[in-house]
Amino acid sequence: MTESTISEKVFKCSNCGAPLNYTPETIACVCEYCGTVNWFSTGRFEIFILPTRTRDEVVNAFWSRMRSDPDMSRVYGDIELVEAQGFYVPILMGDVSAFVEWSGFRRVTEKRGKSFVTRTVTKKGSFNTSMRLAFTARREAAEYGLEELVSQAKSAKDPQPLAAVDWRNVGLQVLNAELLPEEAEDELKDMVEDELRESTRSSNGLDGFYYYSCEARVNSLWILLAPMWSLVYKYKGGMYRASVSGYNLQFLRVSEPVFLGQRILYILGSILSVAAGAFILALLPSFREWFPVLGFILVSAAGALLASKAVSDVREEKWK
Repeated sequence: MTESTISEKVFKCSNCGAPLNYTPETIACVCEYCGTVNWFSTGRFEIFILPTRTRDEVVNAFWSRMRSDPDMSRVYGDIELVEAQGFYVPILMGDVSAFVEWSGFRRVTEKRGKSFVTRTVTKKGSFNTSMRLAFTARREAAEYGLEELVSQAKSAKDPQPLAAVDWRNVGLQVLNAELLPEEAEDELKDMVEDELRESTRSSNGLDGFYYYSCEARVNSLWILLAPMWSLVYKYKGGMYRASVSGYNLQFLRVSEPVFLGQRILYILGSILSVAAGAFILALLPSFREWFPVLGFILVSAAGALLASKAVSDVREEKWK
């Protein structure tokens, strides 16, 4: 049955028979009349779920973090929690095997007497590997902290089959998946090829490839519903956000105000970086030596980053 045929069909609640607001991308639809959760997409993907903590547990974790944070604890009494909302994000998971063949080169610069000589070293190899990858099943995903949630999902233990969960005790909204299995497989293959290309280049110190081939095969593909909680809090007229994994109460991403002491540290760091860059530049006898040039670029970039932080009103902390 094609998706256009499916979209024209009227779906009814499995409990009361009322019409459901269905689209071809719908994973779950809650009946507006009786509250029953009706599941879709199970014919396209096998669906697993990570259990979520309760709203009270998430809120308690938020206040606990604010109390233990060296900066936020000093203004704890001025913080107001405005909103705490949970939802399930569909994450596509896949086990992929690949065979890679490659031939590449790297340039080696050597000092011979008073001059520098660059020669090209050629390397080649092949290998088999397998990987588990994860990415969001939504085409335009703007959820705060989603990238960190996807990274966590790859190592999540003991996800439960959908049938094992009593959804009446969960009650969170489920965001729709927007990719078909064929699209998901193509995305996985592209991800494997890109990751293995970069890891091969990095591990062998290559400057480029003469030839690179990656034959990838998707062995399994499923959806993991991962719980995310989005929190909004207020401090002195400013609004800030935090996202929490409902599975393990780990904070995925948090925005916080920039305090005066932090601004001063950022400014001092920026000044020191500029001074270090000027010192390195003064020592450069020749731009043929790329190590000092690289050092100058790095400290200059660090100085620019610290300067931007010094003038910003918000700083972010991310899960790693």
